[in-house]
Amino acid sequence: MAEPDAIAEADQAVPVPQVVASYATYLHTRTLAEPEISVVGSRAAQVSVSRSDKTLTLTFGRRSREWSLDGADVRHGEQLTRFNRRELARAVAALLAA
Repeated sequence: MAEPDAIAEADQAVPVPQVVASYATYLHTRTLAEPEISVVGSRAAQVSVSRSDKTLTLTFGRRSREWSLDGADVRHGEQLTRFNRRELARAVAALLAA
């Protein structure tokens, strides 16, 4: 039988917002890698996908009732490159570049 704490955590699971799930699907299509989704409370979420030694992380925020993309980071070793929300295609290209 499951412990009470584990049951309480399962009951409090935060659903993945539709816009976050859509971006995760887009990244999966572009990279053929399975993205990781994390939702923190009801105000922040991240989608991360890795390819070779690079990781692309999209950050989302919720303002009022709407979720939106805040920006993207590409990490390659110690190097971090930030992109604003209008530069998503450039961020994905940076991840996919050899």
